[in-house]
Amino acid sequence: MKRRFFEYFVKGRKFKKEFKKQLRMLIIITLGFTIAFTWRQTIFDLFQALMQFFTKIQNSAALSILTSIFITIVSVVLIYIASYYLKDKVDNY
Repeated sequence: MKRRFFEYFVKGRKFKKEFKKQLRMLIIITLGFTIAFTWRQTIFDLFQALMQFFTKIQNSAALSILTSIFITIVSVVLIYIASYYLKDKVDNY
C-alpha cells in the first residue's frame, strides 16, 4: 500500500499529467486576469462615452453608476449566452 501511494504521488504518470494540466490552467487563468485588468479602464471609458452620448448626462457620478450597471447587464447576458452554448450535452454526464 505504501509503495503504491509513493508511486502514485512521486513517480506516477497520472500525478505528473494532472500537475502539468493544473499548472497550464493556472498560467492561462493568470494571464486572462492580467489581460482583463489591463483592458478594464478602456472598456469602461468606451461604455461611458456611449452612455453619455445616449443619455446626455454630464454628472460624472451618475454617469459612472449608469455605465457600471450597463456593463453588468451586458456581462450577465454574455455569461448566460456562453453557458447556454457551451454546456455539456445530457449524454456526456
